[in-house]
Amino acid sequence: MSWFIRNEDWRTYLRRYPITSLLLAINIVVFLWMTIMGGTTNSEVLFRYGAYFKPAVLSGEWYRMFTPIFIHIGFEHLLFNCFAILIFAPGLELILGKGRYLFLYLGTGFAGFVTTFIFSDPQVIAAGASGAIFGIYGMYAYLSRYRRDIMDRQSRQIIIPILVFGVIATFLFTGVSISGHMGGLISGYALGRILTGGVGR
Repeated sequence: MSWFIRNEDWRTYLRRYPITSLLLAINIVVFLWMTIMGGTTNSEVLFRYGAYFKPAVLSGEWYRMFTPIFIHIGFEHLLFNCFAILIFAPGLELILGKGRYLFLYLGTGFAGFVTTFIFSDPQVIAAGASGAIFGIYGMYAYLSRYRRDIMDRQSRQIIIPILVFGVIATFLFTGVSISGHMGGLISGYALGRILTGGVGR
């Protein structure tokens, strides 16, 4: 059965994927709190609660390379990212284990903001879990290529078209962080060898 067919009830999901459930909960709670505090599309609110902003990072606020992973700009942004996490992340929590999976998520989310720091407009305010989500896709790309002993054929047939669409959409749609998505994707692929014990058997 594919890793991406979600047929668990909520109680089973929470028990089986505690880290994924926690990440989803943080995203939702942060979004609701920021909505109450003035709105997640309000630049002042975004800045106040830790969105990425290069001049602030350069002034010493390095936490802004991590906090934006849990901030979303508008409901659609939250919805699309949480849906991707809900469906695609659990397989990696089982395969990698909780610690390595959390490292992948936070590490690729951070990498996405590093590439944003390097390549994007210095005045942009950015936020979102997209770097981490593309890091998940990058890990799946590695597994599809090198660890077919881990990843079943049905899961490969599902994830590869989604990955291709995600990359194409990154370059076609406005308001998308190309550098953030690509930083997450590349770092997720690169971490594949480290977190899964090397090239497949």
